[in-house]
Amino acid sequence: MADVILTRNNINEINNITDLLDCTFKIKNLGNLTYFLGFEVARSSKGIYLCQRKYTLDILKEVGMLGSTPISTPMNFSKHKTAEPREILADPAPFRRFLGGLIYLTHTRPDITFVVHHLSQFIATPTYLHHRAS
Repeated sequence: MADVILTRNNINEINNITDLLDCTFKIKNLGNLTYFLGFEVARSSKGIYLCQRKYTLDILKEVGMLGSTPISTPMNFSKHKTAEPREILADPAPFRRFLGGLIYLTHTRPDITFVVHHLSQFIATPTYLHHRAS
């Protein structure tokens, strides 16, 4: 089973393509797109708006940070990290899952891109310091 999104300015063309695909593959038309792969889709007369609000809330809930408050700088670069202990995480899987979610979130949140990609450099052997920074 695969999901396919058809977009076009002309609804008649979409209907023609849908009919052709249905003849060959027996597809199911789910109507207007509202949510797909972590993206919420909203329409207006000006166009289509994509956001990842629900996806973001799901990530925050998974890591127990729903009550966190936003900050203007996602990472404090003023501290010297070299003096901190560098104990490798016993189970890096949750850190990797969280970081993977943040990488996907950068599609709609370019403001976190630098920090997320900086932390992703340590995905092979993350330490407790990297986990705290995320």
